[in-house]
Amino acid sequence: MGLLRAGGRDEGAAQGSLDLRFRFCYLGRPKDRSVSEESIVRPKPIPGLEREKIVFIPFDPQPGLILAGFEPKIRREKLTWAGRLIFLDDKAVLYGDLGAPAAVAALEGLIASGARQVLILSFCGSLDPTYRIKDVVSISRALADEGTSLHYFPRRKMYTPSAGLKADVESRLKSSGLPFQTGSLVSTDAPFRETKPWLMKIQKKKIGLVDMEVSAVFALAEFRCIDAAALLIVTDELFSGAWKQTGYDPEFKKKIKDYFLPFI
Repeated sequence: MGLLRAGGRDEGAAQGSLDLRFRFCYLGRPKDRSVSEESIVRPKPIPGLEREKIVFIPFDPQPGLILAGFEPKIRREKLTWAGRLIFLDDKAVLYGDLGAPAAVAALEGLIASGARQVLILSFCGSLDPTYRIKDVVSISRALADEGTSLHYFPRRKMYTPSAGLKADVESRLKSSGLPFQTGSLVSTDAPFRETKPWLMKIQKKKIGLVDMEVSAVFALAEFRCIDAAALLIVTDELFSGAWKQTGYDPEFKKKIKDYFLPFI
């Protein structure tokens, strides 16, 4: 845990200004005192980030599948306490950090280093026959069934993306002639505890998709006053009570190429 900790008041002017931005961002907004309290432990900035835009890829369904598509753009890589950072000309890719706790801890470090925008490019399961394997979905709202977001907003369960970034993503897809859907999602910490009673409960809430990070990242983004949005590809279906998975065939790989790579 020590690697996550920023030092005291002598960290320097840059860190001091970031600390002030953090405090003024959330202290002036939530009325819940537990949210407004400043954390004892703070994220340690990552030297050399120098990029405001982050593309977050929580996992690659096959090792190197997404990575191979943007490899020519890579300028350098760095393995940090926050995970694997891949630096491109105008943005950085956070590659890995599966699950809400790991994702938020890593992104806290990037925000402390100057990041202002996070676009999640990832995968999800379908809880509703409206969404089928290989469909592409821009997330409109995310229900928290994970344990991380409550440490940011203890009385909240539903989070939304940044309207401007979401609109920008969807506009780019439309201008490229790429069809997509919008939808609501639930983020869970326990994919292997998606039981039939759990499925029925979530379906009653009119939630059609499931992943492991989005709600927590949206909560973090709102808390830190940065932009976040999520574009996901459906890789499996469980709306029937049985689990159906995709094969990583040429059509699936083309979806990654067409929908994800233009944003990287």
